[in-house]
Amino acid sequence: MAENKQRRVTESEKRRHRKAVKRNRFLAKLAIFALVIGLAFLGINKFISSRYQSGGQIDEDIKTADDLKDKVVNVLVCGIDYEAGRDLGMTDVIMYVTLDVEGNKVSAMQIPRDVYIGDDVKTGGTKKINGVYAHGDEENQIMNLVKAINDKLELKVDHYVTLDMDALVEMVNWIDWGFEMYVPCKIVLKDNNGNQETFIEEPGWYELTGAEVEAIVRNRNYPNSDTQRAEVQRYFYASLIKNFTENLTVSDFIKVMNRFTQYLTTDMHWTKIASMAKFGFSVDFNDMTLIKPATHGYNVIYEGKTKELNIQHFVKEDLAETLNTYFRPYQDPVEAEDLEIPGEPPKGEVTRDWGVVAASQTTIGGLLAGAQ
Repeated sequence: MAENKQRRVTESEKRRHRKAVKRNRFLAKLAIFALVIGLAFLGINKFISSRYQSGGQIDEDIKTADDLKDKVVNVLVCGIDYEAGRDLGMTDVIMYVTLDVEGNKVSAMQIPRDVYIGDDVKTGGTKKINGVYAHGDEENQIMNLVKAINDKLELKVDHYVTLDMDALVEMVNWIDWGFEMYVPCKIVLKDNNGNQETFIEEPGWYELTGAEVEAIVRNRNYPNSDTQRAEVQRYFYASLIKNFTENLTVSDFIKVMNRFTQYLTTDMHWTKIASMAKFGFSVDFNDMTLIKPATHGYNVIYEGKTKELNIQHFVKEDLAETLNTYFRPYQDPVEAEDLEIPGEPPKGEVTRDWGVVAASQTTIGGLLAGAQ
C-alpha cells in the first residue's frame, strides 16, 4: 500500500494564500462596481439621449479647422415656429454663437428673420433667411440654413441646436421659484383680427408664465418690428441667464432639462451639451456679448409679384467688421466684398425705405445693470 504522505503548509504559503483571496475578492468587487457604474451610465445615457432628437452630422469642411478646435466652438441655435395652419416650420429665432474657449468669452449674433439671403437660395419665394430651413434640398432641414450661413457669411458651424418654440413655454413653467423677466418697453399685443391689447404698461421686472413670456418674446407689434423685437429678446436671454445662475439647483436643472430636451434636436451628444453648458456658466456676464449688425429695411413688391413684403439687408461693411471682431477670434479677417450676402434689397418696387438701423453690441452684464 502506498504510503499516504501529507505536506505541511508553511506559514509563508498561508500568508500568500490569504493575500490572494483578498486580492481576488477586491478585484471581483471592483469588477462588479465597474459593471454597475457602466450599466448606470448606459441607462442615464439612453434615458437622456432618448429625450431629444439626434440630428445628422455637419460636413467637416463647414466646421472649424482642426488646429482651432480647442480654442473656439461655433454653434447655430434656432427656434422653429410651427404656427397654426402652417405645414412647414420657419426659423423664428436665429442665433450664431461663438464660444471662445481660450479667451473665456461668448459672443452671440442675432440674425433678423427678415434678412434678405439672396435669390439663389430657396426660401419659398420670400427671399428671407427664415424660409431657408424648410425650403432647401437637404433631408436634415437645418443643414439648409447651416450651408447658407457658411456660404454667404464665411462662418464656420461646428454644431447646431433647434428648438420647437413650445420649449420656451415648458421651460419657464417648470421653474418652481417663478420666472422673472425684465421687460424694457410697453408691450401691446395684436391678434389676427387686428384687435390690440396693452399687455405690459411700463418697463420693469415681471414674474411671468411660459405663455406670457412667449407672447412677449414673439410680439412684432412695434413701429420697427424686428429691431424692437430683437431688443426685447435680449432682455429675455439676460433674464434667463440670471434666473438660472442665481437660483438653479441640481434638482431644478434635472427637472427643467427633462421637460426641455424633448423639444430639442442637435448633432451633439448630451455630454458635449453638458460640457458647453459648464463652460457657459464659467463666463462672466460682462464677457457674454449680444450683437445685432446694422441692417437697412424696406417694403418691397418683388418683380413679378403683387404683395408687398418687409425685408432687410445687412450693411456689408458693418457686418464684415462685426464678424471679424467677434466671430473670427483666431482666423484671418474676411473683407466685405468677399461676403456673398446681398448688400441691397431684392429687385422690385420699393414702396417704403425704412432706413438703416445701426449696429448694437451689449453684454449680459450691461443689460442686467441697466435693468436694475
